Amino acid sequence: MFTRKLACSPRLIASRCSVCARYVSTATASLQQARQSGLPTDFQWFPNFFSTREQYALLDAALRKLDVTENRQFRRRRKELMKAHSSTPVADSGESVQSLFLPDEYYDFQEGHYDGVIRRYREMHVSSWPQDVEGLLPALDRLRDIYPSPDIQTHLLHLASDGEILPHVDNVGASGSWILGISLGAARVLKLEHPVNSDEVYTLALPSGSVYIQRDTTRYDFKHSILLNGQFEGKHYNGGQRMSIMIRDRFKDNGAQ
Repeated sequence: MFTRKLACSPRLIASRCSVCARYVSTATASLQQARQSGLPTDFQWFPNFFSTREQYALLDAALRKLDVTENRQFRRRRKELMKAHSSTPVADSGESVQSLFLPDEYYDFQEGHYDGVIRRYREMHVSSWPQDVEGLLPALDRLRDIYPSPDIQTHLLHLASDGEILPHVDNVGASGSWILGISLGAARVLKLEHPVNSDEVYTLALPSGSVYIQRDTTRYDFKHSILLNGQFEGKHYNGGQRMSIMIRDRFKDNGAQ
């Protein structure tokens, strides 16, 4: 029997091992934290995944993508407002990531989603990111280390200050088995509730820069929502604009020809 040797340099092997080790270490820590906090074991939670600088880059890029899709009236109003305020918030200024958002009236928020689940929002699918946002691509590269699988699709969801996502179960035919959510901006409360067993209810505050992954049962056996007004560990969370970058694995129809 002959064994084929793969021509991999020691540097490449070390790099791949390093990525694998980071994923295993991060995923293991996340699962341990989930158990300690009473979350389902197939819900992974990374509360401080992105630095402030990375959050600025991600939110700046996401807002750019959404802003260019709106009509000329809103684009002109935003341009005039930015001209009146000559400086743009930057990561080193000490201002919060929330300062990147303009007041609600400068965005064309939709009142309701076609299925009635989302209220006061903007959304779009993303196939490419801006190349000129400093720090964006390294942040996205680091995020890929925790993808459960590589074939993905990306969706942006911008909630207004009074926007919300009502309880729902994802459509299994729309995408695959997992979804990853990046939270940017105002912290909101995520609620997971079993549609039959009323004792199975979980809540979690999602701060800016946090990342979560819902897999399998937490995706399709639980209703999930983003509350407009919620409470977690004695603290109240009352609205505020937030951007979600949602990454899903692509649905694969094994019966397709």
